[in-house]
Amino acid sequence: MPSVVDFPTLQAEAKANWQALIQSPTPHILIGTATCGKVSGAMSVLDAITAALDRLNIKATITQVGCFGMCYAEPTMDITLPDMPRVSYGFMTPEKAGQIIEDYILNGNPRPNLALCTIGEGRVEGISTLDEMQMLKGQRRVARRNCGHINPLRIGHYIARGGYAGLYRALAELSPQQVIDEVMNSGLRGRGGAGFPTGQKWQFCRDAQGSPKYVICNADEGDPGAFMDRSILEGDPHSVLEGL
Repeated sequence: MPSVVDFPTLQAEAKANWQALIQSPTPHILIGTATCGKVSGAMSVLDAITAALDRLNIKATITQVGCFGMCYAEPTMDITLPDMPRVSYGFMTPEKAGQIIEDYILNGNPRPNLALCTIGEGRVEGISTLDEMQMLKGQRRVARRNCGHINPLRIGHYIARGGYAGLYRALAELSPQQVIDEVMNSGLRGRGGAGFPTGQKWQFCRDAQGSPKYVICNADEGDPGAFMDRSILEGDPHSVLEGL
């Protein structure tokens, strides 16, 4: 198993692989397969995508991703062509997905009438950008910054986007008390009503008598219609592990 001192090498490899993926000369297709996508038929859409690529003899990369935040539009499918912004499509059916692949990838028609938005630099005529969407334009994503962009089962995707750099610093450069001090000074607080400082909780645990000590992931889905925890765990699980 690589030691902690090997992390910079792992990070460099992950970043190189990530750049090769997002700058690929072949089409890149992303399909949302979180719970909200699956219950809406995402796996049937995925099968249709694979079948269409085979039928049309198109070489492309398919990446399964978590929920980007537009559960109402599931199943979603995004297509990135070389030197073009990513085009996101919603309310997909197997028939629509197969037709879009033929129309856009093969014939150059991005089907603006079926698109939700574009993501990334550049524009596609007739399609709004992500920043122009009323629901998303005011958001600054922190905890869910990777959801919908990475394959949650690929640790390299997470590392390539800055993941585990904090853990590496904590293990290689800081003492346990310095880690707690960093969290204390950051001002990080709980998301509950009390907003209790996270650093204080960690300090209380460090100072408490007894061993072993435990860190518990409270991923509760008790509030009807509130599925934030599920979304993070499905879309970016390594961020939760790094936090723990």
